[in-house]
Amino acid sequence: MADDNKRYRHIHLRGLGTAPKSFRAVGGGSEKDIKPVNDRAAHGRRLRLELDIATEKFADYVGEQADTGIPAQHRGMPLTVLGRPDVELKVGRGRPSSKVGLKILNVRRSDAAESEDDSNGGPDQATFFVTKTRLAGLKSNLDEYSEYGQKPQKDPDSNTTRKVNRPENFGLFESGATIRETTLRDLWTDDVEEFPTSRLKKARWEVWTQLQLQPYFLSAAKKLGVELFGRPTEFIETVIHGVVATPLELQRLVRQSAAVIELRGASSFASGFFNMPDDERIIALDAISRRIERAPPAAPKVTILDTGVNRNNPLLRGSLAAADCRTVEGKWGIDDHSGHGTKMAGLALYGDLEAAILKPGPIVLEANLESIVVTSPTQPATVPARDALQRAIDLVEKKSARRVFCLAQTAVGESEDGRPTSTSAVLDKLAYNDGDTTRLFCAAVGNAPHSRNRPYQYADYESRNVRFGIQSPAQAANALAVGAVSLKRGKGDGDLVALPGDLMPLSRTASSWHKPHPSKPDIVMEGGNLIVDEDGVFCRPSPKHFVLTTSRDVPEQPLDVSGQTSAATALAAGLAARLAARYPKYRMETIRGMMVHSARWTLAMIEQAKSFEAENGNKGWSSIIDRFGWGVPDESRLFNSASNALTLVIEDELYPYERKLKDGKEKEIRLREMKYFKLPWPKTTLKGLNGVDVRMRCTLSYFIEPDPHAVTRDRMDRYHSYRLKFDVKRFGEDDARAQRRMNSLAEESMSGAGSNDGWLGAQRSMGTILQDEWEGKAYQLAERDGISVVPVRGWWGDMASTLNYKKPARFSLIVSVETPTSKGYDLFAETARLVPPQLLAERIQALV
Repeated sequence: MADDNKRYRHIHLRGLGTAPKSFRAVGGGSEKDIKPVNDRAAHGRRLRLELDIATEKFADYVGEQADTGIPAQHRGMPLTVLGRPDVELKVGRGRPSSKVGLKILNVRRSDAAESEDDSNGGPDQATFFVTKTRLAGLKSNLDEYSEYGQKPQKDPDSNTTRKVNRPENFGLFESGATIRETTLRDLWTDDVEEFPTSRLKKARWEVWTQLQLQPYFLSAAKKLGVELFGRPTEFIETVIHGVVATPLELQRLVRQSAAVIELRGASSFASGFFNMPDDERIIALDAISRRIERAPPAAPKVTILDTGVNRNNPLLRGSLAAADCRTVEGKWGIDDHSGHGTKMAGLALYGDLEAAILKPGPIVLEANLESIVVTSPTQPATVPARDALQRAIDLVEKKSARRVFCLAQTAVGESEDGRPTSTSAVLDKLAYNDGDTTRLFCAAVGNAPHSRNRPYQYADYESRNVRFGIQSPAQAANALAVGAVSLKRGKGDGDLVALPGDLMPLSRTASSWHKPHPSKPDIVMEGGNLIVDEDGVFCRPSPKHFVLTTSRDVPEQPLDVSGQTSAATALAAGLAARLAARYPKYRMETIRGMMVHSARWTLAMIEQAKSFEAENGNKGWSSIIDRFGWGVPDESRLFNSASNALTLVIEDELYPYERKLKDGKEKEIRLREMKYFKLPWPKTTLKGLNGVDVRMRCTLSYFIEPDPHAVTRDRMDRYHSYRLKFDVKRFGEDDARAQRRMNSLAEESMSGAGSNDGWLGAQRSMGTILQDEWEGKAYQLAERDGISVVPVRGWWGDMASTLNYKKPARFSLIVSVETPTSKGYDLFAETARLVPPQLLAERIQALV
């Protein structure tokens, strides 16, 4: 953004979109056929025999459940089906609350497809729950399956061959290899190596149960004397409990309660940080304090979810009231028990204190602080990470405020492969809230393992930490996931690991995540650097390249340094709070979207993308998004537009679903509407720039309501209540045709197609923040003045009983145009003249 350009507040619009009168989403592909078995009759007979053997104890299960008081229609037992080698197991779409069909408890897919060594992946595996009725139906289905296709069926009346439909569960039988009684390990959906091995030693479990069977689960647990810890966490069909039990005790609980869906390892929050004294800086603390101009009481707050904050630090006291220091567990206290939280508070409030101090003039603050202790001072923690988040929200929201939550903690013990966990799902649930008053969480992606005894190895940096997946809960769809980058220049005490603009050596990445997955991290911010030891193998911190912040150790050491992804997350939370202060009408979806929209890749990141593309022949954006997200937020782009850099911020909503009546009966839920946005567009300016290279960036940000059990049912597409996607009008295309590509019921023809070249192609369908960038000639961009936003089906469309299909989906659409020079033109001024006043959420304003 050139210095000689005028600066403006971004154009903020509401109500711009229009919905076509009729809409039908463009359809997807069909399911692939299953490779047929060689001898279906023999295969069916073998499965039938295995089913009989697997259910020999069925009466014992049902009897014990009757003693627990479980109604007859809910009594039964779990069964596990293993798939055929190299054949995808067809499991159907049953939910835990399904009234018909098989109830899917969990699905474990082979990882052979993503491994170069096929021996690393076993067959697919699925676990179901069968009642007496469903077991009888399953046996009947298998008998029919064994006879299916053996000989033509004759109609006795007409003596003609009649068509025989495939029996129910045909796909499961055809793709399955073995049926057996379910073991405790079959219910375990975490890393198999983490499964408790001692049958008689107590372990801490995360037990996922059916919501409708809660009274019987609690009754069985009490009867067995099983210890529960923490508060239960409730989702749409499931409730998660913390349980302390031996595997043998847990097996009895599974059997007697009929409620257990899956098992995972219990987790709690942990923070990764260096506690390094800084002997080199001697700062006149009183002089600094006199320069501070505190934010007003009504300013946005950064809520530090951490180890506590010592508000006695003179740099924090005026921004953190004593009443705003709380804890989720009384016996933990509100004091900073490790020093981490106080460092995060200073970073969120001031950014890098060194830069704030060196800059002359007053230090003007735009936000205040809150502190909630969510991390236990001792281990094992008595409060699970998922429970700590819920308690923290309950505490802080007793007082109304505009908040940005800083979660520089990771849930140790949860999976790191990108799949939702209990803690990340809770974060998604809390961020969505009621869909109207949403919340913004900035979450750290976590640090690669390191300690004094086992330092970080330089060899891991050569692949940019591909071995270390992003930690929970930063994979949450609704979170702003923050990684770390090394930006500080200058010499260290030796050879620095990271070049300026490259990955902070300890920052985790999504490079190893299962595909498909959303774009994570979303952004990166300063996290410091490491130095390579003399042996060339191990690395150590470089204090000079970390960031200066506040310390809990007052008055002896009021300042300290901090780094890694926790520091980056605090910096991001503070920046988001400043944006919330300057644009008080922005929704939280917009704040998150603007943080990503304003981010840019450094030269080091772009060079890696080019190298990746040269080596693999693929677009390099994918590799760098998995490492860096969209880069480092640019504050000038975040806060302001300019003559040559226009940003439109559009907030709207659509209704994803509907359920119509036909012949007096309600039909199944279907997708209802799309929205089309005819943008106020600087066509005259763009045409005047003609062949000048210009850039357009589009960002779609929205929050969803999660269904975490959808993932273990092998329905990641149903984790989201709905999904949205956007599509931009092409060069040489009119508005009607632009809409038709997204709407199969559009009346206009498809003639006059234009080119869609110039896009990065970076939209990832599993995320709730979608972004892409187009680069081309100004005259071509002049015609790209329309954007479609279209819904994609999620779990709201499957469950009519919840009535969620009646709710709207809010979203923020952010569009920016950037030219290298204005050449006497003003993109912003032309656009501002075209905006209907009734659509402005706030008045257009030039900045001095």
